[in-house]
Amino acid sequence: MNRRGTPWGAYALITFKLRERLTDGTYQPGDRLPSERLWCEEFGVTRNTLRRALAELESLKLITVVPGSGRIAGDPDSDEVKAAGPAYERIAADLRELIENGEYGEGDPLPSELKISKLYGVARYTARQALADLEDAGLVKRVPGKGRFLRPRRP
Repeated sequence: MNRRGTPWGAYALITFKLRERLTDGTYQPGDRLPSERLWCEEFGVTRNTLRRALAELESLKLITVVPGSGRIAGDPDSDEVKAAGPAYERIAADLRELIENGEYGEGDPLPSELKISKLYGVARYTARQALADLEDAGLVKRVPGKGRFLRPRRP
């Protein structure tokens, strides 16, 4: 061991072990990977050492970093990884589907940021992004202090 407490080349060993898990089916394409903290504890290394190993796996296209979701097993161009996109996009897609199915009528209020964050288990900011996505698409109108409401359908 060196004086820093981490064996020399530890990242290479971690890269090898995680690569095995990614190729032997322990982690399937589209699976969310454990947190950095958990892996740091498992391998007994610092976060920088672990991140070096993860960067290597990302360069090999074995894992993908998805903002709002973490690290996902698989090539960034695979359908599984694309489906695991950012949480706010999934939430916006779910709300859009409810709107298209008629669950919300013209002028109906949408769930609040707080309700959405609790329902999906995400931060309030993530819920806000999802609602902003619907606003940008012209489906929802924001009324300060009141909430967000479904706009009338345009012909």
